[in-house]
Amino acid sequence: MHPFKLIPLAAALAFTLSACSGNDPETTIDAGRGEPVAMVNDTPIYESDLADFLSLSRMSGHQGGMQPPEMALNELINMELLRQTAVKAGLDKEPEVMRQMERMRTNLLINAQVERYLQNLRFTEADLRAEYDRQVAEMDTQEFRARHILVATEEEAAALIARIKAGEDFATLAREHSEDGSAAAGGDLGWFSRDMMVPDFSDAVLALGDGQFTQEPVETEFGWHVILREGARESEPPAFEGVQDQLEQILTRQSLQDYVDGLWQDAQVEVFEDRLMR
Repeated sequence: MHPFKLIPLAAALAFTLSACSGNDPETTIDAGRGEPVAMVNDTPIYESDLADFLSLSRMSGHQGGMQPPEMALNELINMELLRQTAVKAGLDKEPEVMRQMERMRTNLLINAQVERYLQNLRFTEADLRAEYDRQVAEMDTQEFRARHILVATEEEAAALIARIKAGEDFATLAREHSEDGSAAAGGDLGWFSRDMMVPDFSDAVLALGDGQFTQEPVETEFGWHVILREGARESEPPAFEGVQDQLEQILTRQSLQDYVDGLWQDAQVEVFEDRLMR
């Protein structure tokens, strides 16, 4: 089955956890964050902070499964104590720390903006089928079956070709001489499409007819090959019903890419190429 091609996403998505942060010492209840579950030097840790931390712990595969709330709260208190100590030491004013904090803020804003954009994104079955038809039309559905013998030098490959021409069995020679993992199977590579092999190998297979072997050694990055093409066929594309999730991912990435491209068009962007490698 041929994999569908995913479209690279231009925007990098980052998940950023904002743990405890300093608050007004007089604040004891925040309508959006619940009630405090602890106070650390007059700074509250809210119910929502604990819930978020427990959720992150579960998502990251915390050892032993769900972390007990008491243990999680102790970790949050540790983090808040370290945060307060860092602020007292002036670390939040150091240039490198400030740059990293700004990067974290940027990642959080990007993530929120992308989530908002994708929130109402929906694709109809017609959209999915149109993308399916486009992907299928671009597929290389031709597959080949071949055997090969891989050796280290051109001379060894040429000598094996001479022996095959003299009537010796290709599979037997592959078992005896090939340095490839397929040697035990007589050099059999099974069915493959052209893009599954390095170009020089695929080109050599394509130039052969069924039952023919290469008359000259074929060099690739792996060594020198003698290749026997055994057959060719047209493969069937995957059924639409089995790839709908993948199609939706492709369309989502394309839609997000188009959105970011539109932002470029509406913005004034100037790139100073002479400064890129300095």
